[in-house]
Amino acid sequence: MGKHRRWIQISIFAFVLLIVGYTVAGSLFKSEERPPEAGDPVAPFELEALGGGLVGTETYEGRPMVVNFWGTFCPPCVEETPALQRMYEKYEDQGVVILGVNLGEKPAVRIEQFVDRFGVTYPVLLDPDLDVRDRYGVRSYPTTFFVDASGVVREVKVGGMTEGYIEAGIQRLLQQ
Repeated sequence: MGKHRRWIQISIFAFVLLIVGYTVAGSLFKSEERPPEAGDPVAPFELEALGGGLVGTETYEGRPMVVNFWGTFCPPCVEETPALQRMYEKYEDQGVVILGVNLGEKPAVRIEQFVDRFGVTYPVLLDPDLDVRDRYGVRSYPTTFFVDASGVVREVKVGGMTEGYIEAGIQRLLQQ
């Protein structure tokens, strides 16, 4: 009986050691890109726009961008949408673009109803497989990247924003 117990203990130890080794190796040798941070070049992407066609960061190269990851299910996203729209209307003539990246919601009719409800006219992009969300390291909603005209991320804001906060961020981008 003692030999059998010893064999079980060794087996459990080996299994635990294997799991720990796999976890550590996976963390050390990940080949994923690091999400963009302030000071990094914007990570290029291209997604289907809600109204059709492909739109992305390169579409608006040379222009300040506010890239906002959002969902209709997210109360802070809902609260900041009218402010984003007002800032788009105010600064569009100065070259500022806001890109609203929806976080994989289906069916698209839900997104269309949301856009209609708030009168959103800035480009709304669809990330159905959440590939762009993952490349940008978005884990909380909303998350917004303020990108200057040279394509450098100047600020990353996790969480909801007031209109004043959005406007101050846009003004900083225009001063770059």
